[in-house]
Amino acid sequence: MPLVPASDDDFATIRDQLCAEFGQWLEGRHGTTDTGAVVSDADIFLDWRFHYSTGVLDAYDEADIGEFLLGWCPRKLSAPPEAADGICRALSAFVEFLADTGRLRGGFDRAARLMTYTEGLIPAMRTRMADPANFGMAKSLFFDLDQGEALTEDELKDAVQARMDEFNTLPFEQRKAATDRFFDPQPELLELPFTYLPPSPTEVQAAALAAALPRKVEALRDYLGAGKPLTQKGNLKLADGRALVELLDTGDRFDPQHGGTTFKTTSTEHLPGLNFFIDVAKRVRAVRVYQRRLVPVQAWGRRSTVDQAVALARLVVEGGPLTLRGSRYRTIFDLLDELLDAGIVHWLAPLLAHDTEVEFDRIVDVARVVVDEQFGEDDRWRDTFEAITEKDVSRIFTTLEAAGVIEWVDTVAVATRWDDSYPAGGVVRLTALGRHVIADLVPDAGYVLTTVGDLADADGAALIDALGSVSDDQHPAVLAAWQPGRSATERAEMIVTAIADADTAVARLVGFVALERFEPETVAPLVRQLLDSPAAGHAALWLVSHGLADDEAVGDFVTIGVVVDVLAAALDDPDELCRLFTGSLSAEELSSMLDDMWRHPAAETGAVLDALGEHLPDAKLAKAARKAAMRHRSWMANRG
Repeated sequence: MPLVPASDDDFATIRDQLCAEFGQWLEGRHGTTDTGAVVSDADIFLDWRFHYSTGVLDAYDEADIGEFLLGWCPRKLSAPPEAADGICRALSAFVEFLADTGRLRGGFDRAARLMTYTEGLIPAMRTRMADPANFGMAKSLFFDLDQGEALTEDELKDAVQARMDEFNTLPFEQRKAATDRFFDPQPELLELPFTYLPPSPTEVQAAALAAALPRKVEALRDYLGAGKPLTQKGNLKLADGRALVELLDTGDRFDPQHGGTTFKTTSTEHLPGLNFFIDVAKRVRAVRVYQRRLVPVQAWGRRSTVDQAVALARLVVEGGPLTLRGSRYRTIFDLLDELLDAGIVHWLAPLLAHDTEVEFDRIVDVARVVVDEQFGEDDRWRDTFEAITEKDVSRIFTTLEAAGVIEWVDTVAVATRWDDSYPAGGVVRLTALGRHVIADLVPDAGYVLTTVGDLADADGAALIDALGSVSDDQHPAVLAAWQPGRSATERAEMIVTAIADADTAVARLVGFVALERFEPETVAPLVRQLLDSPAAGHAALWLVSHGLADDEAVGDFVTIGVVVDVLAAALDDPDELCRLFTGSLSAEELSSMLDDMWRHPAAETGAVLDALGEHLPDAKLAKAARKAAMRHRSWMANRG
């Protein structure tokens, strides 16, 4: 059935069928008691999608979810703020349903991202639903400019500037009172779902040495020598400007041309790239103005390379690349700059997890949702800000890359009408320097970051979670920080207890990885206790592999559950999942394995069979896996 309705009648048919199936799915999958309310919320979402959005019912991204929950619902939906919790969770369940029934474009990977994003919007949606005026900042400051006679574009710009000037002359407390109501109240702290292991000093130093911004600041200091004279307006002379633009590769152009007209550069005041470097150097006290000369500060040269790089990186992140380049006269575009700069720590905090990266386009999508929240209700600015958001986020990330905070790879050049271009696309990850700096800033941004130091008094389950969030070569450091005052036997016993209580395959597997760090003789009596637990198969294999038992004694404990656990740990990598499943077995042996798997009651069994049914390259085996998945669900339902 197509999910792009061609008419109102088509939409009504598709919506009714989806909602009916969704209700049945909820009762069978989650045992939801308030099915009617959840289905009703999904019905509203589908109605919005068809009548107010793209009309495509099987493809969504974060921007779509944000527009519905933070834009349309607060404006149109009559419901108390507390309803936000139920609406977000209903939408999350509906996305899961679409993926589970094979309808969602992007499958389970996209569903997982959208579900996490949707439930993360609950506090923001609750706040917006509670705002009776529901005005963004831009509308509050400028909404009455369209009253009376129509304004020309120049008159509108003058009016906007006059309003900004008027606003900026108000006392601070009055300005604060006028704008505070547009910002969410202090939300509950959000705990990041991983354990942070700081980079080593050697890694931070290597990243600091590779960063471009510290080198350019040093090049500026070297050029200044004993100092360079400034003009009456406090700018470097034009000759020095020309030399520094080339030396520092600031991106400025002298005498730029546009539309057949040459714009003569008469002052270094009009070289924003150069002035950014000078301003940054001043703010970190690498240079200063003394007796109308720009001179190096000797104390900066006595700081270590790492200290210099950290100071510059913190300034860029906290000051904001766009704000630091701000214009002399405050305009509405400065408000946009500040809004986007404020997102840096929020965008980068999830990248503190080991070996994590994010698509640049996803960050732009999130930024556009936030910009639309603040400025989208004023029609005159919506399209303008929509058009420049990607370029502004690119400017932010270009500066973060120069400061050594991030690595940004696989970018593409986007041409502009000014005969230049900016990078976009690709993926972003933190450098060791970036991890060092961002980790210090996330608490003030409203996040709880668990570090290895927090594991000193943690239980075995917390240790297993921590080990699962870092690379194998970091396991010794994590284990060393965990319960250092206990004996090896006590620590091993805590891990074994956590394995016995674990409700996921990954936790069981990681638990046994942790036990490899202990002497087998210490662990063996404890592992034998696991022969009477869901981890019995793993325990038996561990005992055999360490020569502490033979197949005849414990072989019967090794069941299909071990295979399911191993496959479940690879659900995020379908190719690896299929490789692990097929191995060197024949088609007949694999079919027999599927018959055994569907009778295994583990929570992960259904997901493993679904993934095999979707990704196995052998069509016959894939069909058998899908059949096994259906038999498994029917069998589980009959078991009660």
